Amino acid sequence: MSSHPLARAVEGVQERTVSGALITGGCVLLILSLLTGELSSYFSPALIHHLGVDDGDASIGSRPFHVPDRLPIELSATFAHVKCDDLELSVEAARGLRDAVDRINFREPLKKELYGWSDASTSEGCTLDGKLRVGKVSAHFSVGLTAAAAPAKPNVIMVQSFLRQASNAGPSKNMTHKVHVFRFGSRSSVTKNAPLDGLVSPDLDGQARYALKVIPTVLDDGWFPQVANQYSLAESYVSAKQLQTDSTAVPGIVFFYDFFPVMVQVKKERTSMLEFLVSLCAVVGGCVALASLLDGAVFSTTKVLAGKAD
Repeated sequence: MSSHPLARAVEGVQERTVSGALITGGCVLLILSLLTGELSSYFSPALIHHLGVDDGDASIGSRPFHVPDRLPIELSATFAHVKCDDLELSVEAARGLRDAVDRINFREPLKKELYGWSDASTSEGCTLDGKLRVGKVSAHFSVGLTAAAAPAKPNVIMVQSFLRQASNAGPSKNMTHKVHVFRFGSRSSVTKNAPLDGLVSPDLDGQARYALKVIPTVLDDGWFPQVANQYSLAESYVSAKQLQTDSTAVPGIVFFYDFFPVMVQVKKERTSMLEFLVSLCAVVGGCVALASLLDGAVFSTTKVLAGKAD
């Protein structure tokens, strides 16, 4: 039986050595680390970005879809030192903001909405939250002081008549505020950390101006495309004294926004199953071959050195 070719082992393979054990252990660790990397790469798809013109229609591969030309704006903000009766919402009478107000509520803030940034009591402030639906054109809207005491339930005013009453606003008020949520469209993995979310203004008696540049974004996860709207933020603050020179401005917040005419398409690309299996075979086969070469070289060198010593 020992004379059969398949029964003859390569010299040194069946001989147990310390170096062989170390090389085998290192080979196993190397295989495990490389397999972990391959698995992580397979389950973590790469994001591929493409730019296109935002004309209302788009497609990813062979799947067309429609990008809406009107977007909801989700807004939630708290003024710590201004009561709801002294605030109102003013929407620019522009083509993109006609019938814009969907639902805006003015109410007393909750304790958690003041926690961490203001020591005012809930009865001193006001929180407004709700949605506006706007067209994809440059426009702005504001939340500011009323010209006079408002009714118990603040009304949504679609004109800017109160802006001309700045000279009669009386003593300045503390307009310090926190924007809890400001988002174009629905929440998604792309817009979960919007620039205005959680922003707290400095101590302010004038007007905060937030300029937003909106970039429509389509995220394709391989199943259903998600339409999101990322935006950049540039903020500035104007004191009440500076506002006295502008008859059309009152203390409060003004949101200016503009839409870029381009669309960003973000596609998740994952390695195919066949490529993944080929990579696994290559990792295992390559590591085993390398370990065999190292073990053979170490064994041959040790044997030569031992022969010379004899």
